[in-house]
Amino acid sequence: MNKYYAKTFQLVMKVAMGALPWKTPKVISGDNVFERLALTIKKNDEKHPFIVTGPNIFKRGMLDELLKVLDERGLNYTVFKDVSANPTDTEAMAGLTEYLDSGSDCFILFGGGSPMDLGKAVAALSVNQGKSVRNLQGLLKVRHKVPTIYAVPTTSGTGSETTIAAVITESATHHKASISDPKLMPSYAVLYPELTRGLPPKVTAQTGMDALCHAVESFTNAKYNTKLEDEYAVKAVKLIHDNILAAFEDGDNLDARECMQFAAFYAGRSFTRGCVGYVHAIGHTLSGLYGLDHGLAMAVILPKVLRKYGKDAEGKLAVLADACGMQGKSISQLAESFISWIEDTNEKMGIPTTFPEIKDEDIPQMVAWAMKEGNPVYPTPQLWNEKDFEELIHMLK
Repeated sequence: MNKYYAKTFQLVMKVAMGALPWKTPKVISGDNVFERLALTIKKNDEKHPFIVTGPNIFKRGMLDELLKVLDERGLNYTVFKDVSANPTDTEAMAGLTEYLDSGSDCFILFGGGSPMDLGKAVAALSVNQGKSVRNLQGLLKVRHKVPTIYAVPTTSGTGSETTIAAVITESATHHKASISDPKLMPSYAVLYPELTRGLPPKVTAQTGMDALCHAVESFTNAKYNTKLEDEYAVKAVKLIHDNILAAFEDGDNLDARECMQFAAFYAGRSFTRGCVGYVHAIGHTLSGLYGLDHGLAMAVILPKVLRKYGKDAEGKLAVLADACGMQGKSISQLAESFISWIEDTNEKMGIPTTFPEIKDEDIPQMVAWAMKEGNPVYPTPQLWNEKDFEELIHMLK
């Protein structure tokens, strides 16, 4: 892709970003969060939330406390739990049918990134009836205001409780792409670390590194950000640096869990405007083709992409390293300290360094998908071509 075209596109995007109605979700945290959530729903004159969650969350009884409060407050509700790890357009259409049939008037998205992506997609479809998921994928294609979205994260990584994106996989092709529109940003985020207590260490590791990737990519991009998004990114990175291993090693450490929830929130709000980058562009191809967990892909790819950026990202990485108290006598050394910390943290949490699942015959498709997603939308430190993407993907094998 011509670099002048990309720069022009990104300049136009920056101007357009400034004209959009950005907001930050109102946070409900602390004591009695579900009681306060129910009161907020009633205050907003809503009577029937459509709860989107995952099957395992439902089986484990994680919804029970919320449902009890909704019952006590006289609120009807419908629970939709047919959500896979990588939600599909087929699931979104099934959710839309149930939403319309139930007479629901708002959404509670309860879970990790998958239920939140699926719920946002259903919300978008509900006000754009007659459209398919494919019709809505891309930027600013949700034409009408969606019902109120209340987001209750049960992991600390995706940041979906404060983002404008719904990532959906097309069942027929396994292609994963986003519906991205400010209308999909939740109005409220319920941060309740008790829900993350005892999460498997593997999930804590992968979701935490996903949040780190959001913050780092947003901060190193920086072209679309305001001071607010940069501050949120740095705050998120510092919280993750200080707490991820504590949360990983002790699932009952609620202080660390709460810090990781706020880190995911800040990182999500940062990349919502600042965008992600090539780590996500490549990672989405791995999730789509091989069903790999998104956070795992982010953790493995992030240090490799940062190293390939070289000097074009060093200044920003040095700022993050300094915020975390890392040592280095120069910008290059600080940047290297930061990348090495990511690699060391991955190793301590048992995260691999490669993906043997990658097949040579799939690489051209991966390159094509990554190019389509990343260029020219993501304002990355470098503009990569097909050869660059191919080289990086070969590093992952």
